[in-house]
Parts: sequence; structure tokens; C-alpha cells
Amino acid sequence: MTTHLALKAHRRQELPEEFRGDDVRYPEELVDHFLRQFTAQSDVVFDPFMGFGTTLICAERLGRIGFGIEFDEKRWCYAQSQLQHPERALHGDSMQLNKLNLPQFDFSITSPPYMGRHHQENPFTAYTTEGAYHQYLNDIESIYRQIALKMNPGARAIVEVANLKHEDGTITTLAWDIAGRLSNVLQFEGEIIVTWDPTYGYGYDHSYCLIYAKL
Repeated sequence: MTTHLALKAHRRQELPEEFRGDDVRYPEELVDHFLRQFTAQSDVVFDPFMGFGTTLICAERLGRIGFGIEFDEKRWCYAQSQLQHPERALHGDSMQLNKLNLPQFDFSITSPPYMGRHHQENPFTAYTTEGAYHQYLNDIESIYRQIALKMNPGARAIVEVANLKHEDGTITTLAWDIAGRLSNVLQFEGEIIVTWDPTYGYGYDHSYCLIYAKL
């Protein structure tokens, strides 16, 4: 398995104007690559932070069965409007994933909402409530404990994330901190470094795809 990818930071479909200032989607090419590598036709794919529905759109196009959860109602409504099976896009809180009616799945891929060490809003409530970085890490570990229960044996989970360089010169080692926390839940199989053209942002020209397996 290659440990490096070079991809174009290009999205095939432009968002409606109301969302363009907050276009944090990962490119479809990234999702397509891993769906082809780790899944087969009719496999169930899950995204716990669905956003605008990129994972589910790619899954449908490639003949997979995509499910996802999105906290923000406007994003959820938009994602549903783009899908052949909108009922598979759920509006809810991934912190309460075990209460949702989800099937067992064969693969998960997502890019979680980011948080810096000094930030004070909770990413898992679409930044609408107060938060703290240590709690963010506790929460993402809790979410993946619930995800692990829904994964079939041998299923993989990929988390695309970057470290963050801040304007004051400090760094949040977000990717590495998440990697350590999720290793408490699933078997860590390594990372793939993805370089982006144009630059990724957050002070770097690359991100990490962390790969986990349920044994």
C-alpha cells in the first residue's frame, strides 16, 4: 500500500452561494481512491461527520451504500437534496450514534470538524456551544468507540485530518492527537500523507489519512 498520494484540491460541484464561505469538503478524488481500495460493490460506507454529503455522493456513484450523520440542519438538508437515497443521510449527533438506526458497515471515511488547542467552541455542535480541546479529544474517542461497535470484522476506518499552524506561531498537533486517541479503540494500521495542489491550508501543503481496522 502506498504511503503517499498527490491530489488536486478540486471539488467537482460548486456549493450554493450561502455555503461557499464555509466550503470545508474534502475532494471527491480522495473518497473515490479509498472506496476503490477498501470496498466492493454494495458494501455499506459510513461518514459520522457528513457535512455536504461528499462521502455519500461518491458511494452512490460507485455502487456502494452510503450512510452519514450531520449535526447542522442546513448542511443536512443540502446533502439530502444531492442523493438518490436521501433517507440514508441522517440529521443527528454522532455523540449519540448508538441511539440511531444504522446498519453494520464495511468501511468508514470522514474528515472531522477541526479544533485548535486555544479554540473555545465545540466543533461537534457546529461550533454553537462552548468547548475545550481536551474534551474534543475525549468526544472523538467516544464517537469512535460507538463506531467500532457498528463495524463488521475486518472493516477499515479512515480519518483525514491535518495539524494546524496558527497565526501566533503555535501549532496544534491535531492529527497526531486524534491518531493516539483512536488507537485506544481500533487497530492503527498507519497513515498516508496526502499532498494537495493548491495548498491544503492550515499552514501545511499536506494532510494525513489515518487508517484503522476492526480486527
